[in-house]
Amino acid sequence: MSKLTDAPTLPAGLTVREATTRDIPEMLEVVNAAFVEENFFVNRPRTNAAQLEEQFRLGRFLLAHQEAQLVASVYYEVLGERGYIGMLAVRPGHQRNGLGRRMLQMAEQTLRGLGCSIAQLTVVSVRTELPPVYRKFGYIEAGIEDPPKELMEKLTMPVKLIRMEKRLR
Repeated sequence: MSKLTDAPTLPAGLTVREATTRDIPEMLEVVNAAFVEENFFVNRPRTNAAQLEEQFRLGRFLLAHQEAQLVASVYYEVLGERGYIGMLAVRPGHQRNGLGRRMLQMAEQTLRGLGCSIAQLTVVSVRTELPPVYRKFGYIEAGIEDPPKELMEKLTMPVKLIRMEKRLR
């Protein structure tokens, strides 16, 4: 598995690589731990092995390791000239130190290299702290959507998805 070159500067000891399906067990641990703060509006963990396997059929994940421990992941998918970024997860204890921003930048850089001119992501409306964070990184609100069926099934309150976009070129 190759490490990404030409990526944003990473702290010493941190490596980033593409994920494989063999990484799913460790990814589940990190993603579900990172999204535990969403428990106030969902009735089950953020993801499961079957959902991650499906995402591998549609797109890819970047993984960041500190020494041998998985500390962050991000999903990306090419949708023509648009690229979708999702499931940005940073292991608790490694959050709020810029790692999420670096992972976002690497996903954007990867999408740019794959010919995408726009990156898009969605945030859940009840996570009101997130749109301002993504605005700082150049994203703007581009629309509001209803959640997909699989998210609706685990919601404990009504939410909308805020679609945000950023020009990559």
